[in-house]
Amino acid sequence: MTFGSIRARLLTWSAGLTLAALVVAWFVLSAVLTDFVTRRLQAELTAGARGVMAVARWDEAGAFSVIPPPSDARFEQPLSGWFWQVSDGAAVLARSPSLVTGDLGVDGRGRTGPDGRVLVTHVAAFTAPGEGRRLTVTVTLPKDVADAELAAIRRPLAVALLLLGAALMGAQVLAVRAGLADLTRFARGVAALRDGQAAALPAAQAAELRPLADELGRLVAANAAQVARARAHAADLAHALKTPLAVLSNRAGAEDAALIQRMDRILRWHLRRARASAPSDPRARAAIAPVLEDVALVLRPEARRRGVTLAHASDTAPDFRGDGEDLAEIIGALAENGVKWARTTVRIDARRCADGVEITVTDDGPGIPAAERDRLLGRGARLDETMPGHGLGLAIAADRIAAYGGRLDLLQADTGGLAVRVILPALG
Repeated sequence: MTFGSIRARLLTWSAGLTLAALVVAWFVLSAVLTDFVTRRLQAELTAGARGVMAVARWDEAGAFSVIPPPSDARFEQPLSGWFWQVSDGAAVLARSPSLVTGDLGVDGRGRTGPDGRVLVTHVAAFTAPGEGRRLTVTVTLPKDVADAELAAIRRPLAVALLLLGAALMGAQVLAVRAGLADLTRFARGVAALRDGQAAALPAAQAAELRPLADELGRLVAANAAQVARARAHAADLAHALKTPLAVLSNRAGAEDAALIQRMDRILRWHLRRARASAPSDPRARAAIAPVLEDVALVLRPEARRRGVTLAHASDTAPDFRGDGEDLAEIIGALAENGVKWARTTVRIDARRCADGVEITVTDDGPGIPAAERDRLLGRGARLDETMPGHGLGLAIAADRIAAYGGRLDLLQADTGGLAVRVILPALG
């Protein structure tokens, strides 16, 4: 999956937005929970201060006392950080046992305990029965206890948000896959049309794909109509020129006959090139063996005349996914070239391969130098200008092979001659 794909872009955007939403949720929920814990702890301190104020009093002798003191055991444990103290601004009048001999300052606003521990402090002013003197009560708890409570809440929150994020990403992957299923299905339908397994484009189920499907359908129809018109025009041209050329050939002298024959060859070449460039019926299929038999039947007289043995084999070859006439034209052009250049033997072999069907035409002729092989696939190119022919066979075969999405390779045969290997699509 690359970032150039729709799926990658959708997942990247959804992952980014989900992450941003989870980060915002973390800060918001963390703030809410922090406020909740802070309020609860402040409520505990306030309750402790009220408990002290409720039992504080001056006796008749002017002595101050807090009896009975708050019963919370945390105020009894020495240096626990849970402290309470009453002062009048000049002296500490009463303190919790946990303060031992220390205090929180005569003003009661100390932020650290006797042991230097940082405290969370609640301070309130009040007056005790028996005397109207203004007093200050201070109640504290350790800040690390508050931090521990906050951490204890934030940890499961973070885990919950991580699990939620993973679940959301999984759901988004499934949602994107389901959302793009119609696109994948449509692509398979287009491939089936290309491979001849379907006669028309599939109907697009998603509304967003319908305009694309309609445009592709119109494109396919327009292309088919254009090709049909071109082939019809080429056929009309052939019929229009054949008769005049035949009449001229009968009337012409020896000097003009060669020119007329050249015109006829050029006409036939252009017609074959036009047919080679036209797409075939995608539903067509052809067995390999009968085509090889027909090609061998046509070429054997010329092979016998030149003393060349023509052999073929196709026992393991699958059916060709295309038109049988196209296959005959491809193999015929290559085999004819082999018969022309072979010394004693031409062999045609067809077999199944990973990419479809592999057809190899091998001769024991002089072969072709590696530097000349690509040039020979061009229009009208010939290696030996003294040999008859116009070099069209290889070029026409290459055009037709390319129209089927196949491949043509010119290699050196084990016999020293030329081995032409063709890869074409196959069925099964």
